[in-house]
Amino acid sequence: MEHYEITRYGTLIAWAKKLGRDDCASVLQQNLDEEKATDQKLNKLALSDVNQKAA
Repeated sequence: MEHYEITRYGTLIAWAKKLGRDDCASVLQQNLDEEKATDQKLNKLALSDVNQKAA
């Protein structure tokens, strides 16, 4: 799910910049950074614990 959100924020940032809305792009970038951090945490969790228990 995080991957879909990351790609959507990337698109919205590009649109905001194209429309000259750097203020919106900045807020969207903060959200994108949070989504990327969450994705990294979930990947780390999956690789270290969850996937091993499922095997």
